[in-house]
Amino acid sequence: METKNIPPTKDEIIAIIKEQIEVKKVQVELQQLNTQFAQLRLEELKAITISAQITNPQPENNISEEDGIPHKITQDDLDNNPDLVEQGIEVGDEVLLEAPVSEKKESSSKRGLKKS
Repeated sequence: METKNIPPTKDEIIAIIKEQIEVKKVQVELQQLNTQFAQLRLEELKAITISAQITNPQPENNISEEDGIPHKITQDDLDNNPDLVEQGIEVGDEVLLEAPVSEKKESSSKRGLKKS
């Protein structure tokens, strides 16, 4: 016996579309939350950088501002940044924090540039 393909009724089509609308609304809400999370994470990283600059000022004649700002990792750093643990960074490790562009020294001469 052959089964005939019966087209969906108007009510069935409307029900399917309503279901898709509900799914899209949840997807939009998730995307908004992901965006907010990323913004909050950025603010947290900025705060950590500022805190590190205040609590661990750059030592003289050790590392230039162009290289970054030295920071010794604390347990708070690891607690607030699980990605550091994933990178294998431990308490007491010395790291360089990138200095904001406005704070980097501007050099008018190419002689002051270091080749990396």
